[in-house]
Amino acid sequence: MNWKKKVMKVVPLAVCGIVGSLLFTSGASAHGYIDNGRSSLCKQGLNTGCGPIQYEPQSVEGPGNFPQLGPSDGQIAGAGRYPNLDVQTATRWHKVNLTGGTNTFSWTFTAPHRTKEWKYYITKKGWNPNQPLTRSNLEFISRVDGGDKQPPFKVAHAINLPTDRTGYHIVLGVWEIADTGMAFYQAVDVNLGNNPLVGNTQPSSSLANLLSMKQFTQ
Repeated sequence: MNWKKKVMKVVPLAVCGIVGSLLFTSGASAHGYIDNGRSSLCKQGLNTGCGPIQYEPQSVEGPGNFPQLGPSDGQIAGAGRYPNLDVQTATRWHKVNLTGGTNTFSWTFTAPHRTKEWKYYITKKGWNPNQPLTRSNLEFISRVDGGDKQPPFKVAHAINLPTDRTGYHIVLGVWEIADTGMAFYQAVDVNLGNNPLVGNTQPSSSLANLLSMKQFTQ
């Protein structure tokens, strides 16, 4: 009789542990990343020494409402959670070749959140690629309204990149969540060319002929 009472006390604790684990897993799965962004290329092995993000490129999550809030300067690429992604030099990261004008940025979501918006920024002319990424390095280029809805598992945005700069730049995509106050940060390292004969291996993109970033390699 005493043995049965002890069993009954143990079972609820085990059940609570299982439920807690399931709740944690569910929350952790609702993430997303830009195809061929810095964290995605860590998973592909083109970027190395990335730390744990190589196994979950969709998890670069930090406080939202960027740039008023969000990760501290110098921790933007890693969202304040993945310091390996914040290491910044001119040669540290694999780059994708893009041209000024309209380019397609494709997101992959593992479990979409209701979305407030997506915002895009690019490093300014004359930025120093050997210094940590800060807000003062960035300028806003585009916003896509999320409509407070869950997006599909694949979303593509046509984003117009400046035509007044060339060479290594970072495009920052920020996925602002509507129902958590959090956001996902995606740094995309690009070799930006505005002369079709210099620094590009693909034809320039246009509204009539959008090319996926997957077609561009260093």
